[in-house]
Amino acid sequence: MKEYSIDELKNIVRPTLGEDVPLLLFRILRIIGIRSLLGETSGATLYMMGKNVGTMLGAADLDDFKRKIEDLKVGIAEVEVIDEDHMIVKLYECITCAGFGYTGEMFCDMESGIIAGLLETVFKKKAKSTQTKSWSAGYNYCEFEIYLY
Repeated sequence: MKEYSIDELKNIVRPTLGEDVPLLLFRILRIIGIRSLLGETSGATLYMMGKNVGTMLGAADLDDFKRKIEDLKVGIAEVEVIDEDHMIVKLYECITCAGFGYTGEMFCDMESGIIAGLLETVFKKKAKSTQTKSWSAGYNYCEFEIYLY
């Protein structure tokens, strides 16, 4: 299977509809479509997909990291550095779950992966991100705990 570059994907010709797609369509594909196809493995798959995307896009520093998260409309990131290998990222207006009703389930695996991938390029270390809070678990933001190693 051919792999495509970001440069190939950037060529969008939609003079009437433009580059944006409705968030509802994204959520249907992401939450219903992918979960129904992959079942219990969807979380790990989405995390790895997100991590690949984050690594591919890369970020130069924490300001660039926050800018990329916002430019991609993944959310609005707030970073708290705990120490050199540990940080917390709060993600406001999360693409997957902002406004979602309480389910008790956290499913922002793709966002977690994107965060880890981008931070790997910032710090030049491996990163592991775990979601600890979510709209769907009663918060008005998502939170991710990141460890660098």
